[in-house]
Amino acid sequence: MKQRPALNLRLAFKNAVRYIPLLQNLITRELKKKYRNSLLGYAWCVLNPLLVMLIMNFVFSQMFRNNIQNFPVYLFAGRMMFSFITDSTNALSRSIVSNGSLMRKTRIPYYIFPLANFCTSVVNFFFSLIAFAIVLIFTGTPITIHVLAFPVVLLGMFMFAFGLGLFLAQANTFIRDVSYAYSVFITAWMYLSPIFYPLESLPQPLQYLITHFNPAYFYMHQSRMIFLYNQWPSAELMLTGLVCGLIFLLFGLVCYARSKEELILYV
Repeated sequence: MKQRPALNLRLAFKNAVRYIPLLQNLITRELKKKYRNSLLGYAWCVLNPLLVMLIMNFVFSQMFRNNIQNFPVYLFAGRMMFSFITDSTNALSRSIVSNGSLMRKTRIPYYIFPLANFCTSVVNFFFSLIAFAIVLIFTGTPITIHVLAFPVVLLGMFMFAFGLGLFLAQANTFIRDVSYAYSVFITAWMYLSPIFYPLESLPQPLQYLITHFNPAYFYMHQSRMIFLYNQWPSAELMLTGLVCGLIFLLFGLVCYARSKEELILYV
């Protein structure tokens, strides 16, 4: 019995390697489906975050004045991290349900579908980094040695997003209301994340709540420290982001492992 978790983990890893071609096809399918019948195609991966940033920058820097230095970088650094978390988890929440017909026809590990959606979101995120680089160039923001810490930030964020998304995927399979409730939650989450406003503008109790219990803030703040303030994120903040990501990843994997045998009955 003690070896069962280790054996399950080893089997899951072998299956992931075995089904890499299928995973690649699913990722390609998701990307093609998203940009099908589009004249610019994959260029929208870069244009979409860039155009949204320009609109938000105009609204919150001209119509609603703020005193944030280098606001375009502040806005983009926060928004790209938050958007990845919410977009990827939202996509994962429907990944099993939307592939029900394929699950009934083939014998493959069900986690392949959430994993494919997650990898698609990662691809889109790296395209958004191109748009972010354009913003850094046009604002004259230097890229310093502190960028070496960014992969560590991404590791924590990726673990957090996949873990949360995997939990939502299996939960939404049993209770379809989960995806709708999560969409509402995202709206509240956005306003409780300092994407387009400074954290200091909030009351102290709310600041404490965000800095200690909002996982998105951990990754947003680290990205701003690296690219905007040219500083190393504190060891405490980086460790918090990694531990938070690991906890959610384990939580998502455990929830999936306990429910995977019953998923086929609800799709």
